[in-house]
Amino acid sequence: MRRRLSTILLVAGAGALVWCATVWISTGLFEMYQARRWSERPSVHAPTESAPAPVPPPASETQPPRVAPQPHDVIAWLEVPRLHISTAVVEGDDDLALQLGAGHIPGTALPGVLGNTGIAAHRDSFFRKLGGIHPQDQIRLRTAEGEFDYTVASTRIVPPTDVSVLANSQEPELTLVTCYPFRYIGPAPLRFIVRAVRRS
Repeated sequence: MRRRLSTILLVAGAGALVWCATVWISTGLFEMYQARRWSERPSVHAPTESAPAPVPPPASETQPPRVAPQPHDVIAWLEVPRLHISTAVVEGDDDLALQLGAGHIPGTALPGVLGNTGIAAHRDSFFRKLGGIHPQDQIRLRTAEGEFDYTVASTRIVPPTDVSVLANSQEPELTLVTCYPFRYIGPAPLRFIVRAVRRS
């Protein structure tokens, strides 16, 4: 009986070792795959306290990006320092894009290009603190082409049908859009708009 019990324990122990090794190898391979995928993406990331992101040289305002972004590509990093807002900006404003971060509104200028850049996010996620923004607050967009600073010029509340806030401009501008009121239960009936102008 004792020999049989020892055999069972030995087999169980060997099985556990094999299972642990399999999990360890699979996890390592998956992490290598993810690291390789990330290294092939544009070098746009959130700066960290221990390793601040270097400031790239300013991009030419007259040249478009080399490659048009695909839906859900990360194209910039947006920061509002006073409000501690910091989020990725992905291409598109569909449901998936707004789950991943703030979304660049198609049809508006890309970050770093002359014109009006429209960026939207949910009031209960990435733009939760946006209601506290004030004129003269600073907004920063980091892209693979450069770093662009904006100053808040105004805020306003409009119906969702008012798309004039996204009209193109001859000057480099930034328009942030989220739903309003911020604490409304259910689909909010209005839109909160932040207009900012590029600092020279």
